[in-house]
Amino acid sequence: MSDKLAMKETFRFAEPGTLTKPGPIGRIVRLSLGVLCIWLVVQLVMHSNTRDLHNPSFWLMAVFSLFLVPYVVNIGLGVNWGAWPRVSSALIVVAAAGYSFVFSGTVLGAPLWATVAAWMTYVFAHLGVSFVLSAILATPGCEMRAIPHVLGTIFRSKTREHYCPGFIEKIDQWELQRKNLSSQSIGDDRSIDENTTKDIVSSAGKQLLVYGIPFAALQLAGNLAGFTIATIVPAIAFLVVGMLCSINAWRSRRVHCYFMGPWCLIAGTMTALYSLRIIDFGPSSWSLFVNTGLAGAAVIYMTTEKIWGKYFV
Repeated sequence: MSDKLAMKETFRFAEPGTLTKPGPIGRIVRLSLGVLCIWLVVQLVMHSNTRDLHNPSFWLMAVFSLFLVPYVVNIGLGVNWGAWPRVSSALIVVAAAGYSFVFSGTVLGAPLWATVAAWMTYVFAHLGVSFVLSAILATPGCEMRAIPHVLGTIFRSKTREHYCPGFIEKIDQWELQRKNLSSQSIGDDRSIDENTTKDIVSSAGKQLLVYGIPFAALQLAGNLAGFTIATIVPAIAFLVVGMLCSINAWRSRRVHCYFMGPWCLIAGTMTALYSLRIIDFGPSSWSLFVNTGLAGAAVIYMTTEKIWGKYFV
């Protein structure tokens, strides 16, 4: 393994007993994500077919799987192969596309679909089972250590822990901080100023409520329901988030809310007009309005505060 590839992914294994178990909120978040992952697996196994190769949502999920696979493999198996799981997965997909083209005359053939679907099924199944076990057993740190934790308990062996590489660790830290359960530093002390006090998304837990629940409902409605629900729920979700962010920008001067508010209001309005059949751009309309709205919101959230800071002074 080259050092260059290994440096792109950071895996921090810790000795048993180093990390603290998650609290109720962290466990609920893990359980919710686990159920969502298992639901995705059911959709892939029961309903996916070659037509999905022409669906932008299918490829969006595939790209997300490509992002997740190093964490699923390295942390789940207790190895440190750096970015190689991602590189290997990408090469396998490219090889399947080449095989499809040679033997069926098109890149978007059955071999490519079978490869991508099977690969995503593994990623989300491993992740989903780990999330659920982590929620039930309250395993410390990253959920991908839940299965090794169970095996370690059965065979009476110690299991290494791993810091959670994402927002869940922030939720755990926030929860521990609120309850005074942490015996070690969980972050740099920051003075609470007037802006932070007024900010309705000042913590990871609040962001989960304001952003996570509406966007999760949006995706579930889009994949499970008929036209009316699949368009009304996203419209309402975008409009609610847009109004909350606009109010928060006025209250606390939070930087990303100045951009997120108008963007989500526009996305919600366009989706509502599509729901009322006032505008329609064909079969891809739902993906155009909803996925574009989500992608834009993600870009705003991840970039604006790196440019201008957390609050406008």
